[in-house]
Amino acid sequence: AHKRFAAEAFARANGIDRRVWGKAGARIGLVSAGKNWLDLVHALSLLGIDADGAERLGITTYKVGQTWPLDMAGFHDWAEGLDLIVVVEEKRKLIEVQVKEAIFDDRRGRRVYGGRKGTEVLFPTHYALDPVEIAQKLGTILIEEGRETDAIHAGLATIEEARRADNAQELAARLPYFCAGCPHNTSTVVPEGSRAGAGIGCHVMALWMDRQTEGFTHMGAEGANWIGEAPFSTRNHMFQNLGDGTYNHSGSLAIRAAIAAGVNITYKILYNDAVAMTGGQANDGDLPPDRIARELLAMGVRRLAVVYDAKEEPEWSGFPREITRHERAELESVQRQMRDVPGVTAILYIQTCAAEKRRRRKKGQFPDPDRRVFINTDVCEGCGDCGVQSNCVAIVPVETELGRKRAIDQSACNKDFSCLKGFCPSFVTLEGATLRKDAAAEISLPDLPEPDLPAISGTWNVVITGVGGTGVVTLGAVLAQAAQIDGKGAAMIEMAGLAQKGGAVHIHCRLANRPEDISAIRVATGEADALVGGDLVVSAGARTLGLTRTDRTGAVINSHEIVTGAFTRDTEFRIPSADLSLALERRLQSRLQMFDATELARKLMGDSIFSNMMVMGAAWQRGLLPVGRAAIEEAIRLNGAAVEANLRAFAIGRWAAHAPREAAEVLAGPEPEAPPDPEERIARREAHLVAYQGPQLARRYRRLLDRIEDDRLREAVAIGYHKLLAYKDEYEVARLLLTTREKARSTFAGDFRMTFHLAPPMLPGRDGAGRPRKRAFGPWLERPLRWLAAMRFLRGTPLDPFGHTAERRMERRLITQYESDMAEVARSVTPETRDIAVALAELPLSIRGFGPVKEANATAATARRAELLQAFRQGGGAQVEQAAQ
Repeated sequence: AHKRFAAEAFARANGIDRRVWGKAGARIGLVSAGKNWLDLVHALSLLGIDADGAERLGITTYKVGQTWPLDMAGFHDWAEGLDLIVVVEEKRKLIEVQVKEAIFDDRRGRRVYGGRKGTEVLFPTHYALDPVEIAQKLGTILIEEGRETDAIHAGLATIEEARRADNAQELAARLPYFCAGCPHNTSTVVPEGSRAGAGIGCHVMALWMDRQTEGFTHMGAEGANWIGEAPFSTRNHMFQNLGDGTYNHSGSLAIRAAIAAGVNITYKILYNDAVAMTGGQANDGDLPPDRIARELLAMGVRRLAVVYDAKEEPEWSGFPREITRHERAELESVQRQMRDVPGVTAILYIQTCAAEKRRRRKKGQFPDPDRRVFINTDVCEGCGDCGVQSNCVAIVPVETELGRKRAIDQSACNKDFSCLKGFCPSFVTLEGATLRKDAAAEISLPDLPEPDLPAISGTWNVVITGVGGTGVVTLGAVLAQAAQIDGKGAAMIEMAGLAQKGGAVHIHCRLANRPEDISAIRVATGEADALVGGDLVVSAGARTLGLTRTDRTGAVINSHEIVTGAFTRDTEFRIPSADLSLALERRLQSRLQMFDATELARKLMGDSIFSNMMVMGAAWQRGLLPVGRAAIEEAIRLNGAAVEANLRAFAIGRWAAHAPREAAEVLAGPEPEAPPDPEERIARREAHLVAYQGPQLARRYRRLLDRIEDDRLREAVAIGYHKLLAYKDEYEVARLLLTTREKARSTFAGDFRMTFHLAPPMLPGRDGAGRPRKRAFGPWLERPLRWLAAMRFLRGTPLDPFGHTAERRMERRLITQYESDMAEVARSVTPETRDIAVALAELPLSIRGFGPVKEANATAATARRAELLQAFRQGGGAQVEQAAQ
């Protein structure tokens, strides 16, 4: 009866809603509020319309300060005499509805455009509005209403040109991903055939990780969708992920609803001791895991299991006796049991957030185990099972003479050790090892000339890109602070989302001589004056390139290949660097400079974390940032983090831009070894086979190669045949493991103790996934390894104790099969079938791994072999082309 009208009277008395441009008697009125008001002002500027121009064109604008309830009387007064009212409003239409209500009794033919203009969608209800989009729509309307000017036509032409240029293809994506060692890497896995639901929290990222996770809901409704779906589904059960922060906020109510509904569901509640997605805050109320367990049982869950990381075993005294306890290696079997229990069950998974562990360890507030993981790349097959088992982004690719292998990025590793579950003997753990830091190269920076800083006309628009968690957001903060120190205006928005988890970061920073010259904060299509690119993938993405324009944007980009989370699931994933660089060159042409800032930071400062500041220094030296050097340096000091190092990085970046040839020489280092020619590659593999078993095996290798005349096919056979002949049995693994200590010394210092992680075939036992169980063996194993390596002369003989296993028999069968296939191919290969023959010759490269992993890959290769042979024997045609692909 009173409140709404009092609120309207308050808005009217205080002038909260007001006319900004134009005056009474105008015929066209534009209405907006908040962020969309800034977009509207920006859009009008793109059409060459300012306050005086609006008045000449009979346009007036109304800025709504109180979106609900709208000051009806004030709006009615403003709208007097208007023929057309356009409400610029994104998402759900709140103002438009009230505008129509305000003039409903006195329309006098006045039209209102908002979400729609007749049947045409004008400002859609999904996503955010863009100033360019608004300008296009308003420009068309103004021309239709007879308000066209040369400036409006010119603005629309410029917009159309920018829209046409905004056609870049997405060549690679940098999706947010679980941190290295994140508990979600393990906790979100479900048994084969099961399904899990997502919700609010970091675990939502499982949606794009091939983890049978689909569907998500708002906080407090986790599992409620299954309540509605269950009666109509042939599925009997599902899992639901839930974080401890969400549980405490409202997720407990969803569990109660599921219990009341009587559905079959298992809640997997991760207690990671942090609200990780939004910055690692503590849970409100300090809810400990034992209390969660007691609450769950009090609610009425049928069964509760507590799964924990053995490195963080909880204090059990406060937990109820009804629970069962399990180490995380048992999670698979626990889940299989739970899905057979009718009703609502729960798994409370306890493991601290990896990012919080890292922060706390730096402060000495969390145990830091004296243990590091190292991969012997000679033993590694590059099968990727370690990535499958751990889902860890600290596992990175390493290119070697014998193919792509794996390594641990020690700077990213959070010591979760779940990668040890990979069925591979190449993993060792080291105690007492300290990371060997490369000594930073000494370089004396010359006096550098000061660049000509760009003049600001209106705004100067800077886009900064990078990878979440690498400090790229700091660049935007430093630049905005520097602008204020310089007496300029600055407006900045950080579009990060989940980017602190390794995803794409976009920062829009608009600089002006006066703060009032800045309207919208976002940089619109084709409006970027400078692109400061901390990451190649994000910088060359369609979203970023759409903001640039060939004749306007200058850019400095870090060309380093920073691996994405896709590598954990795709063993052959590669950053398409050449294509990304070409896309940038086509768009930016001579205004682009690229250099490997990551490697330069590592070589000159001993830490790649300073690469982003180097890119910013290079951009400033190229005259892309309209703020003074003294202001930027003062902003770095005010930021307070690693001040001297960041100042040095900024200076090195300036030097890299001014002297790109000298910087390239530092990056190049010693003259790189030329790639081996085909004959040299064959000779190296012959030498490897001699070391593997002896000269007789090398002669066998050479005999097959000498029968192949086609050069391309011969090179493919040289690689594929060697892979089969040098299969990694117990003798070879022992021989290669003996090099581990020497190889580890290139990465670590100290008198470290090695532990091997192996699954010897003679020892019984299976893990939770049903695979042979891996065990830890101390440094005493090195002596037996020497004995075993010396016994390799038994390989393939009747006295070979390992030669009768299914895996060894399969490997010998593959060799004879390959020799037969290549003999057939060599006799009858033609230009039409060459691609098929090469694909068949290289097929052994896909048979990677050990034990069950190799068996699965061999099964897939057998099916592929049949397809290739059939196509080859048909002698060409469409089927041959299809088989080659």
